[in-house]
Amino acid sequence: IPIPPAIVGFVAGAGGGAAQAIVMAPTSYLVTATTSNGGSVVDAAKDILSREGLRGIYRGAPAVAARQATNWASRQGFTELVRPRISIAGVPGEIIAGTLGGAFSCWNTPFEVARIESQSKNFATSSKHHQTSANINSDDQHHDTLLETMKDIVERRGVKGLYTGIMPRIFQSCYQTVFLVCIPRLMDA
Repeated sequence: IPIPPAIVGFVAGAGGGAAQAIVMAPTSYLVTATTSNGGSVVDAAKDILSREGLRGIYRGAPAVAARQATNWASRQGFTELVRPRISIAGVPGEIIAGTLGGAFSCWNTPFEVARIESQSKNFATSSKHHQTSANINSDDQHHDTLLETMKDIVERRGVKGLYTGIMPRIFQSCYQTVFLVCIPRLMDA
């Protein structure tokens, strides 16, 4: 039974994106930690691990997994979906398909905004506690779920708040999709 390329793209992209979240969740969290609190990545990792253990380094992982899985599923799937509808062949057609696939993949920007918001709140709370006590009770830290964080953003900034930073993300997604989805296909041809 032949499976349409768009379905294969969505499924493979989702699987790869979810697997990527295993590495990206701690990396994203450490970037947020150093941006929020300053200092080095090593110091941030030591601090988080000493306070919360391995579980702490994966704070925001559900949002990262949701973003990565939907992002790569969308990049692969939408690129495969638009590719046969583009009348231009070769490299220009692939670039157009990848650009469209990358742009369409940004529908999931709310997951990224929620991840940043959730992790930033956690660092703001932990910094406040860290200044007053050497022993932080991890129950005192901010632990909203993904949906609670999204609801909070909508209440404070409206629905448009969920799409903060979408334009730079579209440019990044187009670039990544062309180079990580389309160029390998051209090299394989």
